[in-house]
Amino acid sequence: MATAATILGDVYVDDQGKDGEAVALLWPSLFNDHSMWRFQIAALRTAGWRTLALDPPGHGRSKGLERDFTMDECAEAALQVLDALNVHTPVVVIGTSWGGMIAPRIALRAPDRVRGIVLFNTTAESATAFDRIKNTLLTKMLAIGALDKMVDRMIVSLNLAPETRRRKPELGAELSRNYRSWNRRGVINTVRSVLVDRDATLDALHNVETPALVVSGKEDTILPSPLSRRIVEQLPKARHVEVAGAAHLVPLEQPEAANKLILDFIADLPQVKDR
Repeated sequence: MATAATILGDVYVDDQGKDGEAVALLWPSLFNDHSMWRFQIAALRTAGWRTLALDPPGHGRSKGLERDFTMDECAEAALQVLDALNVHTPVVVIGTSWGGMIAPRIALRAPDRVRGIVLFNTTAESATAFDRIKNTLLTKMLAIGALDKMVDRMIVSLNLAPETRRRKPELGAELSRNYRSWNRRGVINTVRSVLVDRDATLDALHNVETPALVVSGKEDTILPSPLSRRIVEQLPKARHVEVAGAAHLVPLEQPEAANKLILDFIADLPQVKDR
């Protein structure tokens, strides 16, 4: 375990593995911390990979800032995490939703440091006018503790497919427990930065030369599959897979499918030498 100083404050990193192993950097979705990746960490460790799973700003053990921030700052923070942990060989960046927005930006900023990117349930576009209004309302609701039960229902119903909620009710409880236990101002600033104010990067994706895997959930209504397909249309070396039985959190809802996709993808990547 480690904490890295970044432009977005101290970022907690669940660091499993050792020097010399291939490295995967994992950035979760909103309302999740590094533990969102528990199934993927286990699979990657078995495959001999070192995993660096972040608690991003305002989530988990990373308190966050008293200000809003940009997605480009998130990409810079991720690179600062790699520097702090003395990781200088190219890594695979794996992100869900918010994390998927960041991964291509890391590849654009530092192409020599990224070996591949895996994007789950994400977009490269700015929020629509309707989504900005809706998510601004969410930030207002998050500021009123008396509305937490209503916020719980919104977050759980949007993030998890109905069948997931039925079969794995603990995942819904986890989502609610997460934001309730974190620094609320940090959560609100993060939600506003990611869901309301983010800028688009779609038109720049043709400059990303690293191989990419883009995965969507068939039942995702937050960032549905057409957004993933538009990403793949712009990325030179990408393919898209839609996973059935999942909404917005494929790695948690369908971990076996997610693990197979990731492991098959990284197995096909060119080998790199230590620097």
